[in-house]
Amino acid sequence: MKWLLVAALAAGLVSPAFAADAPAAKPAVKAPVPAGFNWTSCYVGVQGGGSWGKSEDVPRAGDAVGPTISGTFNLTGGVAGGDFGCDFQIEKTVLGFENDASWTNKHGSAPDMPPFNVTATSTTREKWIDMFRGRVGYALDQFLIYGTAGIAFAGTDVTVFDAFGAVRESRTRTGLAAGLGGEWAAWTDSWGAVSFKLEYVHTDFGSKRYFETRTLLGGVPVVTRDVRLTDDIVRAGVNVRFNWDGKPVVTKF
Repeated sequence: MKWLLVAALAAGLVSPAFAADAPAAKPAVKAPVPAGFNWTSCYVGVQGGGSWGKSEDVPRAGDAVGPTISGTFNLTGGVAGGDFGCDFQIEKTVLGFENDASWTNKHGSAPDMPPFNVTATSTTREKWIDMFRGRVGYALDQFLIYGTAGIAFAGTDVTVFDAFGAVRESRTRTGLAAGLGGEWAAWTDSWGAVSFKLEYVHTDFGSKRYFETRTLLGGVPVVTRDVRLTDDIVRAGVNVRFNWDGKPVVTKF
């Protein structure tokens, strides 16, 4: 019995010492954090679509504004051009800017109304449009939803014509632009990504004076007028995005 008691006591002393010297168990390996797309990049692209708008010719003599010449009429046409810009992502928020320039053939016309020359027709045409806008968006991994606003420029012609001929005057217009859109980074690589976008932009160019210099059409003076102009543009585009620092386009959240 004495030897059994001694053996039991020895085992009780040795076991804690052996446990202290034994290697510690390795902690469980955590699953890798899923990676997400980072919109921080600069890009170039192409885009195109349709444009609809409104115009109206209103007579102007000094500060006096008379009744409408043409009434409000619709403009329609296509747009096609290119863009470039940069974005910077902070967590889920994406801040950026974009400049785009497009050719357009948007135009519309309406007959002049009494008491003006009812044999004449007034036409408004846009030839090009250029916009510089800021963008604020929310990133959902490879999807981006954004709002945009900024300044717009347009090259325009206003023409008045009848059976005796036509007179035309060109003006560059300046206005405001605002809209919203979505973009999808469909294909990504270490150098950047290819993304597709769809957006709507509304522009308002206010009023601009035309035919301030006395002009005759068939012996009848062409009325000095303020021409109002707005655009509603829907377009799709493809952008090629390049990383700022050459690092992979994914980042851990």
